[in-house]
Amino acid sequence: MIVNNSMFPAQFNYRSIANMRSDLDRLQQQLSTGEKAQSLSELGGDRVVDMTLRSRLSALDSYKQNVNMVNIRINFMSTTMSRVDEIEGAARASAQQGTYEINGVNMTAAQYLAETRMTELIDLMNSELNGRRLFGGNETENNPVEQFDAVMNGKDGNAGFRTVMGERKLADAGAANMGRLTTGIVGTTVTLAEDGTHPFGFKIDALSTDGVAANLAGPAGAPPSATIDFVAQPNDNERIILALDMPDGRTIQAEMKAVAGPPTSTREFQIGGTLAATAANFKAALDAKIGELTKTDLVAASAFAAADNFFAANGETAQRVNGPPYDTATSLVAATSADTVIWYAGQSTTNPRQSVDARVDENTRVSYGAQANEDGPTRLMRSLAVFAAEGFSPSDPEAKLKYQSLNNAVRDRLSEVHNSEKGSIEVIQMELGLAKTTNGRIEERHVQQKSMLDNMLVEIEAAPIEEVAMKILSLQTRMQASYQTASIVSRLSLVNYVQ
Repeated sequence: MIVNNSMFPAQFNYRSIANMRSDLDRLQQQLSTGEKAQSLSELGGDRVVDMTLRSRLSALDSYKQNVNMVNIRINFMSTTMSRVDEIEGAARASAQQGTYEINGVNMTAAQYLAETRMTELIDLMNSELNGRRLFGGNETENNPVEQFDAVMNGKDGNAGFRTVMGERKLADAGAANMGRLTTGIVGTTVTLAEDGTHPFGFKIDALSTDGVAANLAGPAGAPPSATIDFVAQPNDNERIILALDMPDGRTIQAEMKAVAGPPTSTREFQIGGTLAATAANFKAALDAKIGELTKTDLVAASAFAAADNFFAANGETAQRVNGPPYDTATSLVAATSADTVIWYAGQSTTNPRQSVDARVDENTRVSYGAQANEDGPTRLMRSLAVFAAEGFSPSDPEAKLKYQSLNNAVRDRLSEVHNSEKGSIEVIQMELGLAKTTNGRIEERHVQQKSMLDNMLVEIEAAPIEEVAMKILSLQTRMQASYQTASIVSRLSLVNYVQ
């Protein structure tokens, strides 16, 4: 008789045991590693989601590096700009009336401080972090600002600021030291005129009087001129007021007061016995007053005009007087690296903040560039350079007035009214602060996203120890039953059942 072995499930039982053994090995591996799978293929349908999540996490890691880098650089730049702001405040405080003292080397304490502060300002603008210069826009390898000695005194035969300032002073004063103005008289009429059409010296802005003794006309014409015609004797203390524009943009007023007795200052002229004599006295006093202003206010204004020309701000071109001769010059010419020290060698762009940026997210870039030639730092550099370059001699009777005029100009230029202007030190600080805030918000968002993605990966990849342990116990019970069954089956024999 033939017995079909299909009646015995031994083969199926053995195969089931082998599968359970394989499952046990897998569960033991999960228990030891805490992971469901050792390869993507073992994840089945979740593998596409897993790859997507890991790709996003990898991108977040790259963005995190950029975020950290931007944070470090902005913090460093903000600290630097805070110090620049302190220097500006100190320079403004130093430019106060009543601080005029000249020591043995013909410099005031304010001048010493100006030189020290300018040197520090240059060092700050040349700050580097990990070999990267931070205040030259995207030009990061070399110092954006020349060193103090080169800027002030020149380098390799190229003119520095002191030379350019000296040329500008000659051009503004003119050959006659009258601020490029001329005067004349015919009978009772005094004339005042500019000596040509050019950017130098005084410019006649307006004439006015608080009396009726003189008829005033002008300024008019090219070059402009004005006339003061005495048609009656002025009263004692009657004034004729002349407003003059200076090269640095400021306007001053020269008051000429009629007095009955001898004049006691250049602000006065004596009423003569005749109208012609009064006119002559007025002209003589006007000449003296213009000469005094040329040695005081105009010197200060000329120094700042030279600073404006030499320390070209963002978008400007450095200039100097087209000469020699300088005292009769009629134009400015562009300064070049072949004849003049160019103080700033970094990048110049319309929007300095956008000169440097970093991608911190898929659709977000943080812009944090800065340039030493922005308006705020440049304005401070100009003011410090003028004080550092100017000299005050104890033997100069006009030194105090010149010093006071410089102080007036510095206070005006470094006034806090400029704080809200584009490129000011305060605006740079604010915009860097906004960039830092943006960067911080992106960083917070990345942390939240990473936490969410990590949790999703855990659900896909992690093997919970408690769950795995329960599965192992369940599988162990099943395997024991299967082994017992297989053992019983293996002992079965037909002989035991044949009678």
